Amino acid sequence: MKLKILIIGLLVSIQVMAQKQQKQNVQVNSDKQLNIDWSKYKTYTWASQVDSKLDAGIYFLNDLVLKERIRNAVGYEMDGRGYEKVSQSPDIIVNFRVFDQPTTLKGYTGYGTSYWGSQEVRQPEDTTSYNVERGTLIVNVIDTKSGETIWRGFASGLMNGTTFNKEEEKIKEAVNLIYQDYPARADNLGNKK
Repeated sequence: MKLKILIIGLLVSIQVMAQKQQKQNVQVNSDKQLNIDWSKYKTYTWASQVDSKLDAGIYFLNDLVLKERIRNAVGYEMDGRGYEKVSQSPDIIVNFRVFDQPTTLKGYTGYGTSYWGSQEVRQPEDTTSYNVERGTLIVNVIDTKSGETIWRGFASGLMNGTTFNKEEEKIKEAVNLIYQDYPARADNLGNKK
């Protein structure tokens, strides 16, 4: 009996360590445009491919369940930051994608605000490149008036071998980690400078 309890305890310990290791393997990063007045953004809507039943937003699996899980997780984060989802005249459009191949993303960050100050002017050669793995989830927030991406967050390390880990809790965790660096709230509670 004691041996049976010991074995069960050992198996549970191994599973917990494996889950912690899996959480640690998710790599998250984000990038934003400088000099944005975040207080003007109060409402959002989904990009057309995210909101449709067609699967244009998920390039990795053609999986509507995965698309719905990501949309729910991102929507939860937006709603939790005080943004209102509207169908007419939104301030921002939210889009996401899962990459089926490794790729390079171009970011906004150059030397950083600590080098140039908060009024940094960026040139094309000042951008940072992010090399991301196959299966990376990227979330873009686009200003509807300018059509420009004002914030981008992404998470790599969401693969189980050769397949995307589409477990609901893993997706929620990854999206939550992405949004930990989101720079503002629509309700202005605890906005980052």
